[in-house]
Amino acid sequence: MNVLKPRIVSLLQQLNERVFEKEHVVALSLLSAVAGESIFLLGPPGVAKSMVARRLKLAFRNASAFEYLMSRFSTPDEIFGPVSISKLKDKDTYERIVDGYLPSATIAFLDEIWKAGPAIQNALLTIINEKIYRNGQFSIHVPLKGLIAASNELPAQGQGLEALWDRFLLRCLVSGIEDMGEFDRMISSTDESEPVVDESLQITDEEYIQWEKEIAAVKIHYSIFEIIHALKDKIEQYNLQVQNEGGVSAPLYVSDRRWKKMIKLLKTSAFLNGSDTIRLSDCTLLAYCLWSEIDQMEIADEMVSSAIQKSAEGYLLNIKGLEQDIDELKDRQSSEHSLREVNDPGIQIVDTYYYQIEGVRMKERLLIFAADYQHLDKTGKLFYLHKDKYKANCCILKKYDAILHAKVPRDKMYTLKRGTRSVYINNYEYHLMCYEDCAPPPPEPEPEDLGVKYRSVAEAVGRAEKDWSELMNAETEYYEQHLFLGEKQRGIMRRMLRHQKNNIDRYKNDLNELGDAYRKENQEYKIEKPENDLFS
Repeated sequence: MNVLKPRIVSLLQQLNERVFEKEHVVALSLLSAVAGESIFLLGPPGVAKSMVARRLKLAFRNASAFEYLMSRFSTPDEIFGPVSISKLKDKDTYERIVDGYLPSATIAFLDEIWKAGPAIQNALLTIINEKIYRNGQFSIHVPLKGLIAASNELPAQGQGLEALWDRFLLRCLVSGIEDMGEFDRMISSTDESEPVVDESLQITDEEYIQWEKEIAAVKIHYSIFEIIHALKDKIEQYNLQVQNEGGVSAPLYVSDRRWKKMIKLLKTSAFLNGSDTIRLSDCTLLAYCLWSEIDQMEIADEMVSSAIQKSAEGYLLNIKGLEQDIDELKDRQSSEHSLREVNDPGIQIVDTYYYQIEGVRMKERLLIFAADYQHLDKTGKLFYLHKDKYKANCCILKKYDAILHAKVPRDKMYTLKRGTRSVYINNYEYHLMCYEDCAPPPPEPEPEDLGVKYRSVAEAVGRAEKDWSELMNAETEYYEQHLFLGEKQRGIMRRMLRHQKNNIDRYKNDLNELGDAYRKENQEYKIEKPENDLFS
């Protein structure tokens, strides 16, 4: 497959010789023709819409072209060929002479398409979709590979043009030259001849048939289906909003047939770009297939961009799962912290702030701040013994900090763990003073091991970052060298990848903060335990 792409690159380069700011439209027209689809160009007169069709003909070897400007007075004879008088006279058969007309063309260009009458429209429906033309009593397969239609207006509502409009899979806005340098080169150009395309680059009928088989074999990852599903949901939401607003805007309608054709278009895009699988970048082309009104073009771009982002988050990077995991970790860490802070009404408060530790072999009362006790757990934290000069006959166990309390002697430091209405001091249990006849303490649930959860989420963030890096490297090279994407589509991919990186960085920061809090809560006082037994 990779051998094909350089050839298509060279083919497009030759087709776009002396083309000014229409290279992207020529590329989209080639894509639609290889996919066997039709493209509609919307734009004012004089912006080179017919030139696109003439250039497209050069992409196919021995191709024939048909070009016609429609009017209200156009007849089927002018499009599909005149009726054969001899066959009508000699054989009493109504049959058209199609040679030189649309049914015999490889590439067709129909300008002002919406001015066609019903007889022409009906015949076009089967030619575009089934590549069949009913000629008298016979049905003939037409060699048409690409039909380009153009107009400076969209089909009028209520004129029966919906079926024909639905046949044009790609819909592209064509405007005048905007870059002044390109404009100057265009008006000063004197060569109006068509470029000469190397025969070796042109697509033969045999290759076209073989490519159809290879395009059919291009794989579809489930992430691509997710994009389609997301788009269908967004269209449904948009139409509901339009309905609630009283139908001021037109709804978006995409038929099942168009969805099927879109997948073939994406397969063709992947195939011609040398990929055996539809990629996210290919899906940016879907915006050309969704809109029906001018004011829906930007909406279609936003829908496609959002759908690609959602698919990348959910199926390629599992960003959504990460967000849920981190939120759960925050909730669990907060719950465990809150659990430790719940006051036990059975424990007696002494001097407003303290709990009193009973049963110690000391002359003084031994106190501990109630808040410090509530933050104890079963892992052990370091405290030191403080003689309070403002409280007669009292000693207080206070939290130890190696920086603030560096001068505390080792024999004044103790490891404390929390018990049930008790405290373990150097692994000996001492009860706290409680109110008489207080209710028994409720069973304290064992907190889950947040360290295990933290490590699990950290590993998931690491995997997501690695997956993002691989996706960025692969997808960036793909969309930057993509044959059929314009700057708008490349911008969609750049923003999507940047957004995912920002998400991952945010999750890493959240995780680091949670980790710091977890380590502070569980390891801050876990230093070497002194071996003194002052209280025992």
